[in-house]
Amino acid sequence: MSTTAVLEPTGPNASLRAIGWLDRLLSTPVDTTVERIGLLRDLAGYEERPDPRDARSTEAFLLTMRRYLVWAGDWSYLELEYLCGGAVKAATFQEVLEGTELPKYVFLMAFVTACAGEDEGERRRWVDAWRGLRRSP
Repeated sequence: MSTTAVLEPTGPNASLRAIGWLDRLLSTPVDTTVERIGLLRDLAGYEERPDPRDARSTEAFLLTMRRYLVWAGDWSYLELEYLCGGAVKAATFQEVLEGTELPKYVFLMAFVTACAGEDEGERRRWVDAWRGLRRSP
């Protein structure tokens, strides 16, 4: 088989063209431990969960994100990618959560979706705190 047969869309990989990344992600078997257990409000210690509004700096905000992740389910970066529907890759979760810069809005929404699901109250808490830090000098 020639190199061009492998690289051309008419070659052996032509069948991969019809399958998008989301289709591959959704068809990948996942361990059942990735699923959230009920509503976030039903978790033990809900009232004591890390509050992003207490963060006064980017470093404190990132620390709160890491603590929140542990509190909400302590998922791996790959599991976070799955829980946010593939909107953010596992490598990006690792880079941002282990980094020193304030995350972008899209990342923040993917993080909250992965940890809290569709809880609008949690999204508002995180966005309000994030906006406050962006406005501060």
